[in-house]
Amino acid sequence: MPIMSDVRPRPDEAEPSRRVPGADESTVTNGARPRRRWVAGAGAVVLVLVAGAAMVVNRYPDDARPQPGPAPLRTSASKSAASPGDGPPYVAVPQFTSTAARDTAFVGDVAPFSTWPSGTVSYGVMSSMPGGSDISDFRTAVIKDAKAVCEALAGGTDMNEVPDAVGLPLTDQVDQAGFIVEAATFYCPDQMAAVTDGVYSQPVPTEQREDCPTARALEVSASVEEQSGDDLIHTASYSVEVHNTSSYTVRAQLQQRWFADGYPGEDEWESFGDVTADPVVTIEAGDTFTYEGEQSGIYRWERTEVRVQPGQFVFIGCGYQPGPGTAGTDEE
Repeated sequence: MPIMSDVRPRPDEAEPSRRVPGADESTVTNGARPRRRWVAGAGAVVLVLVAGAAMVVNRYPDDARPQPGPAPLRTSASKSAASPGDGPPYVAVPQFTSTAARDTAFVGDVAPFSTWPSGTVSYGVMSSMPGGSDISDFRTAVIKDAKAVCEALAGGTDMNEVPDAVGLPLTDQVDQAGFIVEAATFYCPDQMAAVTDGVYSQPVPTEQREDCPTARALEVSASVEEQSGDDLIHTASYSVEVHNTSSYTVRAQLQQRWFADGYPGEDEWESFGDVTADPVVTIEAGDTFTYEGEQSGIYRWERTEVRVQPGQFVFIGCGYQPGPGTAGTDEE
């Protein structure tokens, strides 16, 4: 198993080109993580939840935007509202054509939260210090936690007690609030009144574009640059590029295999890169991840291949457009 790199870009700044610690021959260039959707001030969880829900529900005109805090939101509620665009108590919630489309959009929605705990089996792959987990483990875990949030809300658990009641692993109060609101939005919109302390109470299903890309949106190339060696050890330097052709930032897990005369492992996909390389990379929309490394051994290395490990990727923010706009339109 490779030793995971513990270097990650902050959510609000790009990561510069960097050399992997302990491997002078390996250089990695990577994109920054996307900016977090949730921006809220300090305060009780309920207040953050209400303010957060307003961000998910609708993008109001400047002269009609509710102010943070429960009181202004309550006064803006209108019993005569007829659609999500009219504001509270109506709230637009996403409607998908399949469970798979909903799950994919939800995972991409919560993936950029910045406080997933380090060193855990389920969440380490998204933390600043990867714990060796796969992206599929993260996907399974966040969906399970979202459904647990819905069960707690349906059971009457007080909003402030939900994180502890379900063991929500996020450590930041704002991220906890954001996760709870998103869980209700995707998996139990009938609990929106509980999430927003009664401000939003009438969910209106809104069709989504369901535009999440597949792994084919990542164009991967790998080539052997130079070969050297003697009668015992052969070394090949190589370079890898992964170009993200999609309009969404992606977090992807890479695999690699080598080919050489007599080498028995040609059919085996192994962890990507040198022993110090992190096989999980983040690539912003339109950007290219580049890597240079060396392979040494008793075989004369002829070529190498790199791929995105099947099922081990997540496109950030795809498949879900918050607000009352409908599928196939540009309305926000």
